[in-house]
Amino acid sequence: MRAELQSLHASIPATRNARRGWSARHTVRLYLSDGSGHIGVGEAAPLPGVSEESAGQAREALARFEWPDEAPTRVAEIARLVARIDAGLPSARFAAETALAALATSKLHVPLYALFTDEVEEVPVATALFGADDRDVVERAREAAAEGAHAVKLKIGRSAPLDGWLVETVRQILPDAELRLDANRAIDPAQLEERVEALRGFDPAFIEEPSTLEATLGYDDSPIPFALDESLAGPDGDATLDRALASDRVVAVVLKPSLLGGLLRCHELARRARAAGRLAIVSHLLEGPIARAAAAHLALALGGSVAAGLGAHPALEPLSDGIRTPWIEEGWIVPPTLPGLGLELAS
Repeated sequence: MRAELQSLHASIPATRNARRGWSARHTVRLYLSDGSGHIGVGEAAPLPGVSEESAGQAREALARFEWPDEAPTRVAEIARLVARIDAGLPSARFAAETALAALATSKLHVPLYALFTDEVEEVPVATALFGADDRDVVERAREAAAEGAHAVKLKIGRSAPLDGWLVETVRQILPDAELRLDANRAIDPAQLEERVEALRGFDPAFIEEPSTLEATLGYDDSPIPFALDESLAGPDGDATLDRALASDRVVAVVLKPSLLGGLLRCHELARRARAAGRLAIVSHLLEGPIARAAAAHLALALGGSVAAGLGAHPALEPLSDGIRTPWIEEGWIVPPTLPGLGLELAS
């Protein structure tokens, strides 16, 4: 088996949450070939300020990895190989696992989701309301309404007046859509109860990462449910999930393979969350189409009616380099029939 690496750096439309912004993305692509025409590709794109690793560290780990002569075709074999990469480099693990899984399923002539399940159905997609400023966000909300979006995600976590105005405006534009709010831990713990109470009238489905983990899990009588995302990353992720599943107010976990170490890891976390009666929502880390396709296969494998957080985002096109995934539509993930990741090149 032969491995090649490619680095891409792209400027992107200004994108931000309440804590920081991004105007560029750096990704590392991993290509694996078995010498007989089958290729697997993966993508490592840590997000500065969110991921603990850098793209350079991910690339170095993938460059020095000793790939076996024969490409594995079993999930257990792939898992053993990926486990050789430092757990502190989750995006490198994700890239390696994706490339190995894509290569295996290309050899087997099946889509990647077939590693997890034999039967899949279409999965809905939530629309993320990204923008450089409030005007952009409101315009994206209007576009989502015109497209008939059934679920949207909105970043909050600034001042109470700004959050209140933006949430109210979006709710007026999308009165019937499922509204997911994401604060990225930006709300002061001392203000959490007051801020949550001010948002309850807009009927959000949940608030993702509203504040510190302690404040979030300690707010037992919150009128709005919570979801965890980045709190699940790192060496304490398993213990954090156990604590979250013990809280009645945590109704969902958001699973980003780049942040949590890969598809198999996220599949296991989803199994645990669902066993406890919680939602498992697959999402992205502002990566390119390769990582998004892999996450979409995981969403298909998990199935269910919960909308995946895999809508288009500002970094997707700049990092595409001609790669397309037409089966990930505006509002739905349609199971692809092509083997492996189901990637296509723009003609």
